[in-house]
Amino acid sequence: MNRYFISDKESDILITVATKVFGLKIGDIINMAIKNEFLPMTEPFRTEATFILQCRAENKLDAWEIKQSMTRGIRALGTRPVYDADRLQGFFARYHLHEDTENCTITENDALWESAVEVYEFLGKQISTGGINKINGARLVDDIFAEWEVLWGEKAVYDVMAALAFRCEPSLPFSWFDGIQFLVGIERDAMGQWCRLPSRKK
Repeated sequence: MNRYFISDKESDILITVATKVFGLKIGDIINMAIKNEFLPMTEPFRTEATFILQCRAENKLDAWEIKQSMTRGIRALGTRPVYDADRLQGFFARYHLHEDTENCTITENDALWESAVEVYEFLGKQISTGGINKINGARLVDDIFAEWEVLWGEKAVYDVMAALAFRCEPSLPFSWFDGIQFLVGIERDAMGQWCRLPSRKK
């Protein structure tokens, strides 16, 4: 499809540099600018959002893949934790974890067990297992958000949340644009936390 756009003088100057000095075509410049406006800038958030967009463009994307990219973004916060939990709470508001007992039950043989135990140790609480070696993952997520001021900097917290979101399904599937916006948002939250930049809310 043929399109045209009207550029201002400042953009004309930069386009001239990009085409003459770097050998870029105007179409390449426009494509990069649009993607840089809508996609995250840092890894691994950029890779996950690019995957979502590419699959959407090829009509090869389903809700499961979108959710998995989002959960990988949550796991990445373990090395760049965020104090503001609003975006994560909004993500989990789409889940009914207490109704998904099978996927939310964490057993002693579960790879998630160690991280779940670690979270309770940070809180100085005993695990309420009902006499058997099981942890209610839905209750654990509730406890995490209730004690966020204590737990937000711990990697195990993000591992637990990512794993449970991976296992379970949201009540309303996330769209491709939901996925990209979420990844952009948590990246900005992390950058705002660690680079002291203002954090943008939705």
